[in-house]
Amino acid sequence: MKNLILAAVASLSMSAFAQSFLVLDNGITITTDTAGYAYDFGHFAYPQKILLKGGQYFGEEGGILATIDDKGLLYRKYEVLPTAIKGKGMNYFIAEDGTLFTIDSKGAVAITKDEVYTKALNFGGNYFTVAQDPERTVVDLFVVGLDGKATKAVLTGFTMKEVVSYGGSYFMTNRGVLYTIAANGTVAPQPSRVGLFGKRGGNYFTDSSNLFYTVAQDGSLKMPALPINLRVTSIYKTGSNYFLDLSGRLYVVDKEGNVFERSMRDHDFRNARIISL
Repeated sequence: MKNLILAAVASLSMSAFAQSFLVLDNGITITTDTAGYAYDFGHFAYPQKILLKGGQYFGEEGGILATIDDKGLLYRKYEVLPTAIKGKGMNYFIAEDGTLFTIDSKGAVAITKDEVYTKALNFGGNYFTVAQDPERTVVDLFVVGLDGKATKAVLTGFTMKEVVSYGGSYFMTNRGVLYTIAANGTVAPQPSRVGLFGKRGGNYFTDSSNLFYTVAQDGSLKMPALPINLRVTSIYKTGSNYFLDLSGRLYVVDKEGNVFERSMRDHDFRNARIISL
């Protein structure tokens, strides 16, 4: 097995929490950081030339990969981007030939070529599943951490075949149990029952009762205090750690699960063209 960066370890590396971007129809690119702030650093991208988008990255014509670090800074670099994508998440994407591209918290890219990734099945925000046999009776979970490494999780009490709904740093089983992925790599069930997933982001979601939940860095499930202007039913477009409402207001979720409204008077977010995963 050829593996350039994946070490065989029993414990998970730290899982990623969202840092992201959005591109307006005029090409102005807004970035967000893990502290819950939004920035206009003067970056520009032609929306029609963006061929690939994830959570903290996007790919442009000419083999240019733009990545965002945990401070909201954007970097452009040249990579040989695959023509066929098998799956993608907030901080990774997988080519059909099993090449795994990961982005760490500082925006650096790592590339792993491994045949096992050709068997990837389901794709969450910072995790994906891989079938270990043709019948798909054994399914493993891989988590992509802050360091850009993918590590196979050791699961107890359930199997990935029981998972029926996928999200950012969370998923739900067919028994209605919500699991979250904490910054220390722990995959743990939450005692609180929630409804079916509604709107989904990287570290937040709404449920079928129109309740709003966030997943904090420690993996805890929160129902945070919401900004005064926010109505859950008005959430329109969702990104990795931000979302827009029908009035074009921008809200950002920080790594602790707090929600903030971020006003940028020079920008009309109703004109958002490219929304991150």
